[in-house]
Amino acid sequence: MNIRGKTVHVKYAWIGGKIEENVSLSVDESGKIVGINQKIFEENVHLTNHLVVPGFVNTHSHAFHRHLRGRSEIGKSAADTFWKWRDNMYGLVAEVTKDKIYQYCLSTFKEMINAGITSVGEFHYVHHSEQKFDLDQSVIQAAIDSGIRIVLLQTLYERAGFDSPPVHPVQERFIASYEDFIGNLEKLRRDQNHPRVQIGVAAHSARAVPFDNIKRLFEFATGQKIPFHIHLEEQPKEIMDCQKWIGQKQGPSDILLSEMHLNEYFTAVHATFTPAQNMIQFAKLGANVSICPCTEGYLGDGIPRINENLKISFGTDCNNRICFLEEMRWACFSQQMLNNSRSVCGLSPEKLLQCATIDGARALSLSSSAGSLEIGKYFDAVSFSLDSPLFANSLADTLIDSLVLSAGNREISHVFVSGVDRKT
Repeated sequence: MNIRGKTVHVKYAWIGGKIEENVSLSVDESGKIVGINQKIFEENVHLTNHLVVPGFVNTHSHAFHRHLRGRSEIGKSAADTFWKWRDNMYGLVAEVTKDKIYQYCLSTFKEMINAGITSVGEFHYVHHSEQKFDLDQSVIQAAIDSGIRIVLLQTLYERAGFDSPPVHPVQERFIASYEDFIGNLEKLRRDQNHPRVQIGVAAHSARAVPFDNIKRLFEFATGQKIPFHIHLEEQPKEIMDCQKWIGQKQGPSDILLSEMHLNEYFTAVHATFTPAQNMIQFAKLGANVSICPCTEGYLGDGIPRINENLKISFGTDCNNRICFLEEMRWACFSQQMLNNSRSVCGLSPEKLLQCATIDGARALSLSSSAGSLEIGKYFDAVSFSLDSPLFANSLADTLIDSLVLSAGNREISHVFVSGVDRKT
């Protein structure tokens, strides 16, 4: 279904943080919303008994990880830690080619769309196959062909650990000097002109990038007004290795806060073991945190110490299970279990939906074009059929509660990206 140049009429829509009833949205030929409850186009599309919400924004993905499904080793000793699982993951890209990474990403991105995800921040660090950086364009092309909106978070990876230990053979596919990385990044940015493609940057982690270059890359991103992401303190070992290396009781987040002027372009990914006081500082500075509850449970990472003022978004990370409604639920449930409370950080269904949309767009620097149903933004939206028995007896004031805490992918009827239904 293509609703460009048409007006779509829906029973319920999530607009401005609340449910509106009997809404019409006019979408121009570029896929942008040009009118709400205004008669602009003659041709009409009716989604008679549907709820429409903004498309979900996935702020952290490694698309190729999806192809480790069925090899979790959960409950066994072969992969009983994050680090053993990582070794298994390395095997997946040991002989990666341009065609293979394209196929990995294409299938994952299509599955994301079917789960209501319309934008993805792809944290891309597997750069090299036969030539330097020859895999990057394959990831972008997979996104274009799938129909998803992508922010390619081009990721710097310089070393194998704080003390620069010998590099694992597979890590050779990741590693580049800062100068080579920036040169390729600038070329990527020059060459991209597709309306659904943007380029951001990431430092893989404090393990993989020296602090001086983390700071340089962040300052570059801030100057260019593009997103900067970094894996931060997902595991206690990262903090202990950092403390051992610098000879002080400081973890990576302590150093970043002391040496960098964090802002809205900065996103810490996971922050599972980041001290609560540092998370409060992130909130005060306007920084973002991307949490990935399903992956953090799957890998046995832990539960981050979030706070009510923190700008939180969600990611599917390893993509073993792609259901954004589950990410929302488990973000809430895990915090409730951690705190023995049913009211933690204001994580109501409405706030969880905001984290999955508006706050996700903020973390990917997409706020001007996606994340909400507003005039001037693209019509990136998910439609849920209210004919499902799951929504029986739901009224306007209970729909979001039913959606976030009870629904799943099967209730999704349409997924629009720039006004075109991309669900398969």
